[in-house]
Amino acid sequence: MIPLPEQWQIFMALGGGGLLLAFLFDCYRVGRYFWRPRGMTSHLGDAVFWLILTVFTFTLLMFINWGEMRAYVFLGLGMGVTSYSLFLSGSVRPWLYRSGRLLGRVMAGGRRLITGVFFIVIIPGRIVYRLTSLFHRHRPPHPLE
Repeated sequence: MIPLPEQWQIFMALGGGGLLLAFLFDCYRVGRYFWRPRGMTSHLGDAVFWLILTVFTFTLLMFINWGEMRAYVFLGLGMGVTSYSLFLSGSVRPWLYRSGRLLGRVMAGGRRLITGVFFIVIIPGRIVYRLTSLFHRHRPPHPLE
């Protein structure tokens, strides 16, 4: 039998796990807002997300209470999810949207940087290669010659 103080500690840890699960769900919602999947991609993305969350929850349960399923496990996770949804989600989600926009700008800048490097380095390199290959036309001998 697990002593009551240890059960309380497990309950609070599961509440923290519920907070984390709800935060991950908010991250997924914001990601879907920017990604805007359509049709089958949406269903596939949802299935992958819930599969990942299921594996995460299973791992969390294994680390916190050796995978034992008791009523307070569901209460702890539910308490964490509900607390996050009521008290934190409204203030965290705008921050996530701003972070998503910033990430989009950084990725667009990185793409422009890579494109610029491509045109600065690769294109002149190809021109030099083509020019040098014009002067050194080496034709391999025909096998029957």
